[in-house]
Amino acid sequence: MKRSKIQWALAILMLLVTIGLAVASAMGFSARDKQETSDSMQRMRNYTVLRTASGALVDEAGAEAKKVARAFAKTNNYSRNQTNTYAAEQEALARAEADERYKAFQNLDLDELDAAILNMENTLGAYYDLETQEKAVYADAWLAAQKAQPEIEEGAEETAALSAEGEGVSEESMLTQSVEVDYSGFVPSAQLAALKEQTEPVYDNLYLVMQKAVPELRDDMKEKIQPKVMEVTTGADRSFEAQYDRYQTVNALSILEKGQQTSMRLARSAQNLVLLAVGALVMALTIFFYGPLKKKLGLPRLIISLFFILLLLMCGLYNISISGMISTVLWRTGMYGVLALAMLPGIQSGISLNMGMTVGIISGLLSTLLALQFNMTGWLAFAFSVVVGILLALPVGLLYGKLLNRLKGSEMTISTYVGFSYVSLFCIAWMLLPFNNPRLTWALGRGLRTMHNMKNSFGQILDNTLSFNLLGVHVPTGLLLFFLLCCLLMWLFSRSRTGTAMIAAGANPRFAEAAGINVNQMRITGTTISTIIAAVGIIVYSQSFGFMQLYNGPKQMGFVAASAILIGGASTTRAKVSHVIIGTFLFQGVLALGIQVANALISEGGLSEVMRILISNGIILYALTQTGGDGRD
Repeated sequence: MKRSKIQWALAILMLLVTIGLAVASAMGFSARDKQETSDSMQRMRNYTVLRTASGALVDEAGAEAKKVARAFAKTNNYSRNQTNTYAAEQEALARAEADERYKAFQNLDLDELDAAILNMENTLGAYYDLETQEKAVYADAWLAAQKAQPEIEEGAEETAALSAEGEGVSEESMLTQSVEVDYSGFVPSAQLAALKEQTEPVYDNLYLVMQKAVPELRDDMKEKIQPKVMEVTTGADRSFEAQYDRYQTVNALSILEKGQQTSMRLARSAQNLVLLAVGALVMALTIFFYGPLKKKLGLPRLIISLFFILLLLMCGLYNISISGMISTVLWRTGMYGVLALAMLPGIQSGISLNMGMTVGIISGLLSTLLALQFNMTGWLAFAFSVVVGILLALPVGLLYGKLLNRLKGSEMTISTYVGFSYVSLFCIAWMLLPFNNPRLTWALGRGLRTMHNMKNSFGQILDNTLSFNLLGVHVPTGLLLFFLLCCLLMWLFSRSRTGTAMIAAGANPRFAEAAGINVNQMRITGTTISTIIAAVGIIVYSQSFGFMQLYNGPKQMGFVAASAILIGGASTTRAKVSHVIIGTFLFQGVLALGIQVANALISEGGLSEVMRILISNGIILYALTQTGGDGRD
């Protein structure tokens, strides 16, 4: 295929960018192993420790200035607004003056400070490791105790789940971030207490060294600043990136010379530069093979793919962990993939988008509730939920398919009404069904709670199976393999005699009838399979998300699944397994990356939920305009 001069020029330019990024990344990784980089990091750490210590003096200066300003305002009869404004201004001025004053460290013996901090690091390492283990055990026990009070836990779990929905985090981090564990009852073990005692004289020695550099530090301030100093010297994450970011919070890089600053920035960005180089290479190949790609993918899907790559590049520019975001995208792809797959047989059989897939989702929720009711755990609980979910979805799917056969021509509208109505019906059923496990029911009254923690049953069992890390990317192998296995089974079915007949009936009903195919039966078959896959999909989603959501939780699942398969290249009349895989990855990728980039662009806004709605509904709106996409195969 003939390529224009501009196409050649852009492709070569992107290839040169790729080479430049790869070389810069290699230089960055190489710089990490140099003694000069180690010395620079040590200087940044020392500066950060002293700035952390002097920060207490800055806080005191600001508080005192604010107090004096309020007294002055009161004497001069300032209004409330004038008082607050004046006090804030005086506090800011005092903090700025104190901050500048305490930068000039006196009598600083770097060798003595290095030795004191190194001693603290060695001592704190063992202490923090053991404390983390013991607090994790305590946190599990505390959360378990809260489960005995479901009317209290319910609100906490729902807040945790909703806040984590767009973030792609594990259940453990979800609880840690959104549910604040009360550690007031934590009692350290004898071994931890002994390690704690060992840290005291080490910290006392470090504090004496800091007092030499910052004479204004008083003895009564020692305990106040101890947690912050200990966090700076050790910290939970000891990777190069984490240390650099921790020290840079006080602009520690500014104490280095220009050349050293450049070297440290390069070393910090080495991992991101690798992924940026990959992105630039993909862009170069896209430009070079633009014609064939456009013909194969279609312009809309190509644009969305390029937008996805652009978001990855922007993540690198805003120091958002690209490897962490790719981990999130892979996780969300596996979590939502089976639900998106449920749309495929509906489209192939001719009922269009099965927006009533929630009837199958309810079956999956019921089977999972049964597993929780009987306190089943592990693979047995997962297998039980899947098998029973399929058995429950089978008759529901048959009846649902017969209903759609009686209402041909308006399937998408009718299925949406059916799905919403079914969810509303079960909002009543969840209050009346005879479940009696205290983990499921309200402490007062009757009925099932809205959110159910899957951790003690089979939460994230697929995610953790055979999972591994590669270049900082966490790959939930079991989750992705299960999704791909479902896709393989659906692909094999579409190649079978029944599957071929079903696709023929959906593509051209009149021709299929002339060939002796029972079109109505094929429509029922497709609807039933779609319902069964939806039941399995919600089980996979719940175990991966870490929570099972009842009541109105399943209501929007159909829209998410529909947008994914449509954005993958399907239409309302034609679809393939590849559309499911590509669409789910692109949709969840653009959604996850878009939220993070938007929040980085406008850090004050907290746009997570706003961007989730805009991106999700925007893609759905676009996808639904492509209903005539015969050529988008």
